[in-house]
Amino acid sequence: MLVSDQPFGPALTELAREVEDVYVTARGLKVATFAEVLAGVSAGTLRAAVSGEAEPSPALIEECARFLRVRPEYFREYREAMPRAA
Repeated sequence: MLVSDQPFGPALTELAREVEDVYVTARGLKVATFAEVLAGVSAGTLRAAVSGEAEPSPALIEECARFLRVRPEYFREYREAMPRAA
């Protein structure tokens, strides 16, 4: 399974650049533009998660993963938030 060990913001930016580079500039992710294609995600929420000001919620990670066509487990924070199987 493809996974990233980077924090959410850099991991999301790198993945968006690979999958759909219209959402990324040399300065980074176009947060407002990217948020527009995500269901139920505001630009402010996405900006806070990408910048590291707030932890990304599992729902936010799942929606980003859905749009970018990867499993949510791609993101380190999602793997860390999910309880380990016993």
